[in-house]
Amino acid sequence: MSSSNLPILLAGVAIVLGLASLWLFYRVVIKPRQAAKPTTPAPSPAPQKTPDAAAPTPKKPAKTQKPAQQCLFVVFDAPSQAINQALGEMLKEKKAFYEAELGAFHLPPGPKGYPLMVASATSPGKLPPLHEGGEHAPVQGISILIRFLNARKVSRSPDDLIAFTHEVAELGGHILDAKREPITEETLAEMRREDE
Repeated sequence: MSSSNLPILLAGVAIVLGLASLWLFYRVVIKPRQAAKPTTPAPSPAPQKTPDAAAPTPKKPAKTQKPAQQCLFVVFDAPSQAINQALGEMLKEKKAFYEAELGAFHLPPGPKGYPLMVASATSPGKLPPLHEGGEHAPVQGISILIRFLNARKVSRSPDDLIAFTHEVAELGGHILDAKREPITEETLAEMRREDE
């Protein structure tokens, strides 16, 4: 292969990987959100009042629920082979399954029953097979998502997500929310309270 073809080949690979990460983002983030949106029922006609009817008891206003936090990020302060190795060991211990096509790990359900998906936080969104060891480019950060077995049942229990995210952050990184903003312990505590 001549050196003049290398930039064209790299550009082609970058386009393919970019499209793959876009597809992964749609499947993991956008599609579950669209499926979880409730449909609004048609308004029912107001009942006719009769003079003999007893006054209805006032209903308490329904508690509005915020959407559940479904994704957190860990960005490593100093990416290295040591972090790659420690992350690979952690995923192996948790019996994570590596899906080579997506370049993502699937963690089995935790105590609350929701499996997690771990992908690269940077484009193209694919993690190397860290569980196999060997030399790989240092992982800059990861995204951790709750996977829903039934899109209609949205998770209101982020405990598994928060616990695993803390474990990964202890390798030498900081936690970001779904908007990639720094997250505080108060915000994480609020996520837990929203579940109650």
